[in-house]
Amino acid sequence: GEKKHGLDAEGVKSGLKADYVIREVLLGITICFAQIPESVAFAFMANVKPPIALHAAWMVGLICSVFGGRPGMVNGATGAFAAIIGTFIPEAGTGENGPGVELLFPSVIFGGFLMLLVSALNLSRFITLLPAPVMIGFCNGLAIVIGLAQLHPFIDPDTDEFRSGPELYWMLTICFSSMLIMEFLPKIPLKLFKVVPSSLIAIISSIILEFAVVRPLGHRTDVIRDVSEFTSDTAIPWPFFVKTDTVNYDLSSITTSAGMQQIFVQGLLLCIVGCIESLMTSEVVEDFTKTPGNGDRTVLAMGVGNILSGFCGGMGGNAMIGLSTVNCLNGGRGRLGPAVTALGVVACVVGAYPLLNFIPVAALTGIMLVVVMHTFKWFSLTILAASVLPLSIRKRLGPRFQRKVPRVEVAVIFVVTILSNFPKGTNIAYAVAVGVSLCAINYAWNSSKTFEWQESFGEDGTKYYDISGPLFFGATNRFLKVMNPDTDPEKVEVRFSSSTSIMDYSAMEGLHKIAVSYTAKGKSVRFQSLCPASEKMISKANQLVKSIEYTSRSISVDVVPGIAPLPEECGFETVGEN
Repeated sequence: GEKKHGLDAEGVKSGLKADYVIREVLLGITICFAQIPESVAFAFMANVKPPIALHAAWMVGLICSVFGGRPGMVNGATGAFAAIIGTFIPEAGTGENGPGVELLFPSVIFGGFLMLLVSALNLSRFITLLPAPVMIGFCNGLAIVIGLAQLHPFIDPDTDEFRSGPELYWMLTICFSSMLIMEFLPKIPLKLFKVVPSSLIAIISSIILEFAVVRPLGHRTDVIRDVSEFTSDTAIPWPFFVKTDTVNYDLSSITTSAGMQQIFVQGLLLCIVGCIESLMTSEVVEDFTKTPGNGDRTVLAMGVGNILSGFCGGMGGNAMIGLSTVNCLNGGRGRLGPAVTALGVVACVVGAYPLLNFIPVAALTGIMLVVVMHTFKWFSLTILAASVLPLSIRKRLGPRFQRKVPRVEVAVIFVVTILSNFPKGTNIAYAVAVGVSLCAINYAWNSSKTFEWQESFGEDGTKYYDISGPLFFGATNRFLKVMNPDTDPEKVEVRFSSSTSIMDYSAMEGLHKIAVSYTAKGKSVRFQSLCPASEKMISKANQLVKSIEYTSRSISVDVVPGIAPLPEECGFETVGEN
């Protein structure tokens, strides 16, 4: 009936259930109060003012939640974006815009357009080529980048040295109290702590501690108002090229060759990192919801959000893997919750911005350190230990150390982790590229070892080479050394098993060289049982490999004892010569 599940007639007609709406709205508000301090901290990490991150958070978040391809996923300003941006904008003091910030906005716009191109070309499917060791290294590297960025509030901008005395002690007190509240309050079995976000309680507690304890005792620590005050002028986003009382960017550097080069490189890196983290997060959310997402639509919405964000002077953003996980763990499944989160950020920035000015900076550090603890994949340390410890010691240490994986993949995890931070000039995008390259080389090397052959002779004197394993650049050289045109008989046939395919031009060139060398000796060589894909590849390159004589896989050849049977006879034969 119309009152089913407690809904009125309009609720039934819209397809929304009351419990769904209540759950999503409460989750959205909860995550909003977690996203605001994270976004401010990411602004400090990127060396830009907090409004630049907060406006990006709600713009990207709202567009991706409403139009994206993955319901239940939270988007906004992220540590991955901040990590890239921080390598291009030098530090100018916590809460201040670093030199060259005006190049950030066209970079974000350019990155957004690249995301549209990724979506249009259906490139999101290549996220499946990202190996697990690279993903682990990505998370570890990002955690270290975020963690190191939390040291800045403890450094005195006047002396460039760590703060000291009572100020440092109170900052540490606020920081650790925020960490304890964030980490352990949700574990208390009270419904109140399940509904009220721990990040909000941590912020309120830190404000009380600052203004009810620290300052009455004659001390103080920095609050947001001291480092980058929110005002009515920063409450509304304006296009970055519009001059206002508080925003006046020098845009002359945008049209210089150095400026355009930085825009291109920064935009490209933001696109790469944004796509990787968003598609990774989409996979995580899919594991929770058991419903398929649309990767291209996810990237499309992210591109539109970044274009709008960059146009309005924001730092852009992508999916937030931590908050998305929190949303799904608490039952978030739809678009409503993340949309409420984005609208909540708008409400706070536009209407409640005076309250944000009272948040102690040390509390933001504490919250972000908890994020770091949950971002870092701690089990990778036991994987490292298991890769170097002998079996006898691993057995004594217990099940936690029964995690040995190939050492090359362990090395990839830590190469990506380290390159995300060191040496200076590298970043997460470069680290991922190196990690994927190492995994690809390792795979190619191992695949080349699966190349096998067996020689036999027919009753008529024909020599047969039975080949198994993929034929590509890694195996072609071995294939060439196997064949012997000098000593082989007049007639030679090379028979490919069902596991053999011609994978690339190197393999085709190898077949061509073999054919040419046998022809030069007055002998014939035929390649039997090519799969359709290999046949198609050779056919398209017929001007490069004219000497190859082959038969399709549908053709039967004599079965040799001890060799896996080839496809059944089809009753006809076609021979191709290119």
